[in-house]
Amino acid sequence: MVVTDVWTACFVDSKYSMTPEEVARLTSAYQEIGLDVNLQDLHTEDEIIAACGHTDVLLCNGNPPISRKVLKSLPDVKVVQRFGIGVNSVDLEAAAEYGVVVLNQPGISVQELSVHTTGLILDLLRNITYYDRGIRQGEWRKAKGIPCPPLQDEVLGLYGFGATSRLLYRIFHDGFGVKKIIACDPYLKKEDLPAYDVELVSFDELLRQSDILSIHVHLNKETYHSFDYEAFRKMKTSAVIINIARGGVICEPDLIRALQEGLIRGAGLDVYETEPLPADSPLIRMDNVVLSCHSAFLGVNSRRLLHRQLIEQMRQIIQENSISRIPVANKGVISKIPAFQII
Repeated sequence: MVVTDVWTACFVDSKYSMTPEEVARLTSAYQEIGLDVNLQDLHTEDEIIAACGHTDVLLCNGNPPISRKVLKSLPDVKVVQRFGIGVNSVDLEAAAEYGVVVLNQPGISVQELSVHTTGLILDLLRNITYYDRGIRQGEWRKAKGIPCPPLQDEVLGLYGFGATSRLLYRIFHDGFGVKKIIACDPYLKKEDLPAYDVELVSFDELLRQSDILSIHVHLNKETYHSFDYEAFRKMKTSAVIINIARGGVICEPDLIRALQEGLIRGAGLDVYETEPLPADSPLIRMDNVVLSCHSAFLGVNSRRLLHRQLIEQMRQIIQENSISRIPVANKGVISKIPAFQII
């Protein structure tokens, strides 16, 4: 199809988590479908407003603040395209109000996320990082690690039961033979899960029963600081918690206190309330904590799928005046964009 109208885009944070070669390939692909990209490295509302005037699309690789102030100040913006699943840095209500479509990328890294989660769980249960640190410090900690109970007897608790949690279910139930898996997901009923031998429980029951508690929810008003000091007090002292979702789901100071007081055994974290994790964070010095740098989603296949999906989303919009309903994060905008066909 011949493109007659060229759209403009501001790549708000083009230096975040991508190599220059990746940025060049992606920019070239955008241009081929009729999207002229302006590369930027912006971090604040005012920077975004100053640099992105008269642009149609905001491309957001990381989590730049696409707030009500930003959207109101950029009336030409039609689309905000996030390069991941989370949209907590975008004011979805304001975007819907101003008729701006917010697109995210569901399903691009399910395997990577589930494998990374499994790695964090096994690392904590088998004391791998604890032993590694000891050897590097000249200590032979063989008899000092916490004995690991049989994995199949542990209760795996999943906060959120979407695609990543369902693959984790297969890994731990079908692969490791874990006998009991529970999940807390207010959007699901047992009849929605005929293929899964999983028990849906309340949040309090999730806290009380889980030996391994893994977080897989979006960050929003309902999930913000779900795990505070009172929540940790309800957990088993032998429990470990895993977070590859969003840092704000856990109140970080309360987690640190819970670990220091022995309310839970340990934590495996890929995301934090402040990123990068500050160098003076007590988490860095804790032997019962395993850390990674918001990298659970990374993988060769997920990168390829992400780039294809980004280009196809914008190709549909620019060349066909159509938008797929699934990746629209602010569904309330759909009634306000009659110029586009929703498929």
